[in-house]
Amino acid sequence: MSISHPEIKKLYGLAAGRCSICKMDVFGNDVHIGEMAHIIAKSLKGARGNEALSGGRNSYDNLILLCANHHTEVDQNPNFYTVEKLQSIKAEHEKTVASLFDTPKERDNDLSFLKIFMRFVPFTRLRYFVEHLPTSVKLELCSVGDMFEAHCKDNPHLYPLNDQNLQGYFDTFIRSYYDLWYVISGSTDVEGRQQSIFSQADERFYLHMERKHLPYEKVAELNDILNEKNSKFITAYMNLIDFIRGNYKEVDLNSYQ
Repeated sequence: MSISHPEIKKLYGLAAGRCSICKMDVFGNDVHIGEMAHIIAKSLKGARGNEALSGGRNSYDNLILLCANHHTEVDQNPNFYTVEKLQSIKAEHEKTVASLFDTPKERDNDLSFLKIFMRFVPFTRLRYFVEHLPTSVKLELCSVGDMFEAHCKDNPHLYPLNDQNLQGYFDTFIRSYYDLWYVISGSTDVEGRQQSIFSQADERFYLHMERKHLPYEKVAELNDILNEKNSKFITAYMNLIDFIRGNYKEVDLNSYQ
């Protein structure tokens, strides 16, 4: 059985004629490059084909609009692109599309928040600031928290964000930042006294772990903690970047002055 016209119209309409992953216009330059990919394959031998299916295989619920490149990628990587992940990608994309028309003022507020934040935070350099952890870290990393707190104080009407997907990514990012910075800026007990974990900034604005003032066991413990929290921070940071690039193209991530 082929895909019915009502199902096709619903799929293309709710996705705004764009790939649900890369957001590419599937009608670019008058050439149709859109493909109605099956979340659960039509054949049991296809990608995710042995997964349980409640509705029809050609129903809207089992389809996701993709460009040709991402259709190939999705079907060649079924372990990564699981049924749950594809359903989440589809729902997130359609919700973002709807928000463009349902609440234009709310979207404008979210754009304002992002643009102000990027203007005063060296956002595209954050990964560079933490690349030498757990040994050292750039002092400029603290600008994330400083700017976020000042931004919320000066513009309380802009946060929390209106786009719940954006809010989720940003909240995970800022929480992971505070979890990491709490350790970097903190202290630990050494023989009854409080010892700072990192030194004051040197002439190159690097903070260094105070290894010579900390017991070996404590250094090893802190290394594990910092590696874990830094990994979570970088993951949250990259996920936020990907979401903004895909859904808020008006935002210049490199606008820091």
